[in-house]
Amino acid sequence: MFKFIIEIILCTFFLYGVLSLLKDVLNTSTYNKISNRVKLILTVKNVEDGIENYIRELNLGKNFYNNLVVIDLDSEDRTREILEELQKDCMNIKILSKKEGKEYLNSEIK
Repeated sequence: MFKFIIEIILCTFFLYGVLSLLKDVLNTSTYNKISNRVKLILTVKNVEDGIENYIRELNLGKNFYNNLVVIDLDSEDRTREILEELQKDCMNIKILSKKEGKEYLNSEIK
C-alpha cells in the first residue's frame, strides 16, 4: 500500500512537470509572436547619471533591446554619448533626436 501511494505521488509530480514544460514552450512561442510588434519608447533629457543602469536593467529576463527606441529631448549633458556607447556594446537600441522622434511617433501611430 505504501509503495502504491509513493508511485501515485511520483506520477503526479511527473505529470505536473510535463504540463509545466508544455506551458513554458507555448508561452515562449507566444512571446516571440508579439515581441516584434511591441516597442518600448523612452524619452530622456539630461539623465547621464542613471540612463546606462536603467537601460541595462530593462533586459533582466527579457530582451527589450530589439524593440527599444530612445528619444533624446536635446540633452545638454552626456546622455546622448552614453546611449551611443550602449549602442556600440551590441545593444540594438534606436536613438533618435527630438525631431526624428516626433517624425517616428507620427509614422508609427497611424
